[in-house]
Amino acid sequence: MKIKLITFLMLILTGCAQNNNYPQLELVKASELDDQFIEKQTGDKKQIGIAFGGGGIRGYMHLGVIKALEEAQIKADIVTGSSAGSIAATLYASGKPYVELESIISNFNETDIMDMVLSRKGIMNGQSLAQWINDSVPQQKLSDMPIPIGITATDMTSLESVLIRDGSPGEAVQTSSTIPGAFIPVEHEDHLLVDGGVLNVVPVEYAKAMGADLVIAVDIYCGNQKPAKNTSLSMQLSTFRLLACKLSEAEINRADIVIRPDYEPDENRNFNSKKDAINAGYKAMMAQMPKLEKLLKEL
Repeated sequence: MKIKLITFLMLILTGCAQNNNYPQLELVKASELDDQFIEKQTGDKKQIGIAFGGGGIRGYMHLGVIKALEEAQIKADIVTGSSAGSIAATLYASGKPYVELESIISNFNETDIMDMVLSRKGIMNGQSLAQWINDSVPQQKLSDMPIPIGITATDMTSLESVLIRDGSPGEAVQTSSTIPGAFIPVEHEDHLLVDGGVLNVVPVEYAKAMGADLVIAVDIYCGNQKPAKNTSLSMQLSTFRLLACKLSEAEINRADIVIRPDYEPDENRNFNSKKDAINAGYKAMMAQMPKLEKLLKEL
């Protein structure tokens, strides 16, 4: 009995000591954005931006959007991502073709990134996600990626949205995907950072701030919400989703094209098939392709 108690206490102490301190991340606050925030691209070519939205396990649908765009030979010049969308944005910005991204996702198992801890700060650390991202892309810094990228986070100290512009890709994605209460928050210069989707479900405005003339918003979260069931968990999840989506509604609608795949996880929050999710994203993008091609001709 004493051994079990000592072991339990050690786990608690170890969990309390867990922290994610990432001072190398370079952030820009939403309140500091202006026309000089990021130097505009020179030349006559108009910039295409993709804002990949958050939505947890629904993120597989982003891959289908990427597939459709690649088939149409349409390439983004700028990408932004929130939460699950930060994963898609980072993989896309690395420059890998769709066939390689599909292989990465096919071999991905959600349980591999569930690094459980015993802590008052959260039940998962999040560092396994960071490591998986760093193992999946060749670049060591966001600024090294061939496509300019911005990843959102929410600063719970200054109570505003921030954009991560440089630093480790894995640490940036981990920060943007730090679901409050589930993952241990990220510390950055005495500030606590959590999931970017809290204030920016689909980071359209950040894509524009980075120089995008045309923005494609990929909304995998707000378009298919169903009525809540009369259970505690369903009510909590549905309430958070409703608030987040209402907060982001105006921003999403400011995109030139909004992609909303028609697909939802089952009640256990698992997809029956990654391929079905990818196909849903592909179909949604293809349905909007005529409009996109028309807008591109008008740029």
